[in-house]
Amino acid sequence: MARSPGAATWPAGLAVALTLAAVVGAQLAPALFFAAGVLLLGMLAYLSWHWPRAMLVLLILAPLLDRFLISLGIPAGLRPATTYASEALLLVVGVAVTVAAARSRQLIPALRHPVVAGLCAFAVIGAASAVLNGVPPAVAVAGLVFTLDAAVLFVLPRLVPFGNREAAWAVMAFVGAAAAAALLAMGQVLIHPNFLGLETFAGRFSEGQRVASLLVSPNLLGLLLAMALPFSLLACLETAGRRRWVAGGVALLLSLALLYTFSRGAWLALVLATVVVSVVVERRAIALLALIGLLTFAIALVLPRHLADPQRGEERFDLIAATLGRLEALGEGDLRVQFVENATPIILDHPLIGAGPGRYGGAVARTFGSPLYQQYTAGTVPVGRTVDNFWLHLLVETGAFGVLAFAGAIAIGVADALRAASKSAGLRRALLAGIAAAMTVVAIDSITEMVLEGNSTAFAAWFLLGMATSLVGTAADRAPDAPDAQ
Repeated sequence: MARSPGAATWPAGLAVALTLAAVVGAQLAPALFFAAGVLLLGMLAYLSWHWPRAMLVLLILAPLLDRFLISLGIPAGLRPATTYASEALLLVVGVAVTVAAARSRQLIPALRHPVVAGLCAFAVIGAASAVLNGVPPAVAVAGLVFTLDAAVLFVLPRLVPFGNREAAWAVMAFVGAAAAAALLAMGQVLIHPNFLGLETFAGRFSEGQRVASLLVSPNLLGLLLAMALPFSLLACLETAGRRRWVAGGVALLLSLALLYTFSRGAWLALVLATVVVSVVVERRAIALLALIGLLTFAIALVLPRHLADPQRGEERFDLIAATLGRLEALGEGDLRVQFVENATPIILDHPLIGAGPGRYGGAVARTFGSPLYQQYTAGTVPVGRTVDNFWLHLLVETGAFGVLAFAGAIAIGVADALRAASKSAGLRRALLAGIAAAMTVVAIDSITEMVLEGNSTAFAAWFLLGMATSLVGTAADRAPDAPDAQ
């Protein structure tokens, strides 16, 4: 039931007003905050019914901003109530889009995809593991939901199929948000480490302060920038004239901010994902990334830092030592190695379907606790932390079968996007290859972080992958020289 964009002016304005009312109400009384929040969710449901594509894009961008905005505008006593704001938005938008698709008989066709089958197989394996291991129902359900909720966004863009033009606008919004975060990060580098109230984190390898911008950690910011960079690189290769220069400028900005996160997991994931795209789709991609990387490092060598910080002279910063130190740390036996050592006996005891969802690592095990902590990990890792590796967490909880089902679902979607990109040109080629690279970045970076369980980047990753299959499976499969493919 989509309407013209102009008709969205008043409901969108009302949604903004309700958001401000919630922030102001939070300062006055909790009841006002919750009342405005309920009305806001209702208005967002209305917008999702009539403008589903725009709301889906808003949905994937919201987790990039909500923690920062909430920390500024909401009293500390109400912040626990906003912990699941992105999940609430996902529920509202998802229900509206799904009901509309069911009315138009698009729901069942959208669910017919091997990626959905792989995710369903994972859910079945997780449920079987929960039953066989006697996991309490609340823990098992929460464990599966926290792992799979972001994956719902694979289906939603398939319910309102995206063509080349709509997909391009969605990607531009995502890359634009990443570029905005990169600009703020560079403000932290050039002006002050706490630029506009943002946080930085002390590094361990002479890198001084690691920037985090709007996100809660340098590693999450690094992942966001590494997801966005392939789109800019491919746009440089697939466009001409002014668009190529703009794409190149954005790529350089993203690359500079990525360097100052000093997130070695994001660096490695970006390089490996670009290699995959270079082998399958566009051989020039890895060469362009190398050129951008060299230019980034050269600029960083002469770039001033923290010009407005009175304590700037006290910072220990050595770009070369910081970069080499973080690369050398890839082979060191750090805390993540301890996590693997602690997980090994659990995996050996439960190799095929794991020890049960929600019982090892992640938000659910941290909230509910787990007998695995006392049995296998007591006293050997920091309290409340058992894993910083999504795939290790999945292997412990759902075993080899669960990991194969989940990883297989991702691999199928990425392979479809790469296959279609290799047969395309222009805009469509850049979109599909960029999406494949972005999802590959997330999958690889999940070896060092729990990013596929969180919302900040997992929402965007699954949405982009679903949008890619929508492009592959619709009229976008026309000849590469179609007008909207250029």
